[in-house]
Amino acid sequence: MLRVWRPSGQELAAVSVEEIKDAAALKEHLRDQYGFPVSLQQLLHDGNLLEDGAELAASVDLQLVLIADLSESKNAARLAAAELVDNARRNRTNIVRTLLEAGVAKDRADSEGKTALMLACECRHMEIAQLLLEAGAHTGCCDRSSKTALMLACEQGDLEIARLLLKFGGDKDLQGHRGKNALILSAEHGHLEIARLLVEAGAYKDDCDRDNRTALMHAAEKGHFGIVCLLLRAGARFGDGALYLAAKGGHLKIVRLLLRVGCDERGFDNDGKTALLHASENGFREVVQLLLTAGSDT
Repeated sequence: MLRVWRPSGQELAAVSVEEIKDAAALKEHLRDQYGFPVSLQQLLHDGNLLEDGAELAASVDLQLVLIADLSESKNAARLAAAELVDNARRNRTNIVRTLLEAGVAKDRADSEGKTALMLACECRHMEIAQLLLEAGAHTGCCDRSSKTALMLACEQGDLEIARLLLKFGGDKDLQGHRGKNALILSAEHGHLEIARLLVEAGAYKDDCDRDNRTALMHAAEKGHFGIVCLLLRAGARFGDGALYLAAKGGHLKIVRLLLRVGCDERGFDNDGKTALLHASENGFREVVQLLLTAGSDT
């Protein structure tokens, strides 16, 4: 059996070499079984550092030493930054914690521009997100789609992570992909409680994305009645765009509400189509009747 010892003299593991062919495979085994990051592991035999490709004899004693300070090794620091990103995605909390304690770079990104914090938020790993934020991870980094950690949390509908990011200074009004901010994304995806959180935190309610649509218009288009109510109560400007988008989608309750607050049923979009025409073209008879009753013309 291959035996691995800690510097204290404690035996850590006894492993069959039939399962473990080289030092790299042994490091992965020690990561999976004991939570030691691969990038921090140093395996020694008779005081000599083993390369990852070193083959292991059937009966050998090895010593495992963990790098405590990554500032002492540029190569280990580079590997550790990549390992942090991967383990944030995989929700390996103990490995993330150990890497942070060793001083890993917290804001390195993967090939898609996502940092460990972004991946923790996107994958809804609350504990890892908190560890990273407490260690000083930057909330304002953007991935290749121009999305921040807060935007990703809003898309995923994770209220607690969104609240945590705001607590640590996440920019609620930053515009990302196609000009969408956190409130627009939460409205578009129907996440009422996150939209409420952002409104209560003072998010701009009337920002437009690149398609000149506000959070209210996105909520109206998707049929998210609760968010429409929330935004109207918060004083969001409604214009006429929300009405024809709601009518186009056949969202009767939203059309009724928008008419009640004063939307002009005669307004039209860039193609010259009114709410009535949109509803008629899409076969929404109840919406058509409601708009006719309100006095629409085509």
